[in-house]
Amino acid sequence: MLRTVEPSRRHFLVGLGRFAAVAPLATSLPWALGGKARAATPPLACPPPSAWNDLSRLLDGSVLRPHDPFFTDVCRPNNLRYNTLPMGIARCLSTEQVQAALKWVQQQGLPFAVRSGGHNYAGYSSTNGLLIDMSLMAGVEVVDKKDGIVRVKGGTGNALVYKDMERLGRTITHGRCDAVGAAGFLLGGGIGFSMRMYGIASDLLAGTTVVTADGERRDANAKTDSDLYWACRGGAGGNFGINTEFLLRTFPAENVSVCQLKWTDNQADVLYKLLTTLPNAPRTFGSKINVTLPSIQQRCQGKGSEVSILAQLHVTKGQTLKDIFGPLWETATKVWVHENIPYWEGQDYLAEETYPYFYQEKSSYMQASRITRGAIDALFDAQRAQPGTSMPVAYKFFQTGGACNDMKADATAYVHRGNDWLFSVEMNWWLPTDPAGLVEENLQWQKDFYALANKLCSAAGAYQNFPDPTLDDYARAYYGENLPRLRQVKKRVDPNSVFTYGQGITPA
Repeated sequence: MLRTVEPSRRHFLVGLGRFAAVAPLATSLPWALGGKARAATPPLACPPPSAWNDLSRLLDGSVLRPHDPFFTDVCRPNNLRYNTLPMGIARCLSTEQVQAALKWVQQQGLPFAVRSGGHNYAGYSSTNGLLIDMSLMAGVEVVDKKDGIVRVKGGTGNALVYKDMERLGRTITHGRCDAVGAAGFLLGGGIGFSMRMYGIASDLLAGTTVVTADGERRDANAKTDSDLYWACRGGAGGNFGINTEFLLRTFPAENVSVCQLKWTDNQADVLYKLLTTLPNAPRTFGSKINVTLPSIQQRCQGKGSEVSILAQLHVTKGQTLKDIFGPLWETATKVWVHENIPYWEGQDYLAEETYPYFYQEKSSYMQASRITRGAIDALFDAQRAQPGTSMPVAYKFFQTGGACNDMKADATAYVHRGNDWLFSVEMNWWLPTDPAGLVEENLQWQKDFYALANKLCSAAGAYQNFPDPTLDDYARAYYGENLPRLRQVKKRVDPNSVFTYGQGITPA
């Protein structure tokens, strides 16, 4: 079905053209331009051609080396800070091929990373060894029509999930970015506009197939390998094995109303009212609030900050969008409003299309009762100190609550229950447009702004799907009271940390 692209979404085309113009430069950049360089590490010994030929035979020829066409395109991550080139890419087509690739890379003594979408914010799905690429293992199929259970293959991207779910007339809690891999999304929790109605995406996980460090296939669910199943519901990807399939509970895709509203006047008052009143909305309502700060170029043109919101309401005989927003509806600019439309048509308006660039994200969780008007005023004062880059930046509030808080904190590995908002502050830049010194100034502003918001709003924790390499105690921030149990699961299935990365879970 062809649908009109809204003007507010055309930024993607502009950004894509900008990226295409400098893509050859970006592919040759070191991992941390615009950030602090890593200490030099000794070069890895590359396996001989005969070993690569062996791997190619095991995978029916699905191995890419640096001289092959599309090698750079396949290995390029979404965050260009971490544009590390691997020695080779194993493009697996089945669980058996994943097992073969994992055995081979251990025999060769190479580091490796597993990737489905390449959107790990901290570059943990990049490696200078073997990249195990899951993106060809894609698709969604019905397993149990009566109970609405579907099987999602481990390399499926969100775009294909959307397409197949629309075909089936079903839905789940899902994200907005069509290029994100479903595996990483699900394993780290998974947020979306329907989470207040259905729960965090990992709450819907009925089972998963995992290839563990010993090369064994494990079908983990509530009855079999239940501790591994528990860990896969929020324990993040790259910790316990390679997930090749997911079984998910789904729901009928019913009509929704969606909108994008924005305010340029009385922004602090608007933001405070949104953050403190929307948690009272019914579970059928979900939203994401942005406070967008202009780029340096936009500032020169007189553009200031703005508050905007994307919202979705599952259509019932109850409240309308106008009812939920109350007086704020009247003062808002309606960028677009579409009421009582098919669910998946509504997602077209809410979707975010991205392109590779340079960024860092920091996150925490907030309760509405701890947000004061004074805190919001202080944040608006602090945002004025942002030095600015060639790209707009934003701090954001993803609405949680509702069904997200129905489970106890230890019911799954996803510990972040009992809150109303997931807060994040992003920093975006482009190279070579933004000098390294300017980038460092902006990253320091981000760090200070994040600390201020956490202090003023008593925010805590961090979302494991927004990994932040600058966190001091990342494991506690991501997993809280569930960390000891996660470490016990790690000890059982991967005692030697075959699966490891900069912020990985360590065995007990």
